[in-house]
Amino acid sequence: MIRLERRLSGEPSLHGYLLGLGPELGLIHCFDDFEPDGYTLFRLEDVLAHERGAHEEHWDRMLVGEGLLGGLRLPFEVDLRGFSAALRSIQAHHADVIIECEDEGDDDGDFYLGRLLEVGEENVLLHYVDALGRWDESPTMIPAERITKVQFDTPYLRRFMRYTARFPTH
Repeated sequence: MIRLERRLSGEPSLHGYLLGLGPELGLIHCFDDFEPDGYTLFRLEDVLAHERGAHEEHWDRMLVGEGLLGGLRLPFEVDLRGFSAALRSIQAHHADVIIECEDEGDDDGDFYLGRLLEVGEENVLLHYVDALGRWDESPTMIPAERITKVQFDTPYLRRFMRYTARFPTH
């Protein structure tokens, strides 16, 4: 268990188990207290500090004791060379994702929940789902360079997507 402090205000700290580091990205299996909270890809350039101390060691013992670390064995490789590469490797296994673009100076940033349609080197095409579970009429183009964080296979995302309208097939 480690704690990462990020310079972005959307989610300034991540708690979990680091599964991989690439030249640009890291992959962490996050936890919210005793609940496995899926996987988060984050930019290394946003990390201000990391910590592993007595607190994290204590949580290791508890999570092992509760048998909650099965998610540390992700059944596929995630390419951590950049968000486009990572999203391509995730798409076949988890097309539903949360993409965040947490611009500096913008307290809210952009939050996209939806289904990956196409992943190019410069842009990601995502079919967005609004807060009422309705699909947008047309897909959203997200510049890969704006992405700061991606989440997949989270309890929030799985539950939300169960209650969305049927995926449009035009």
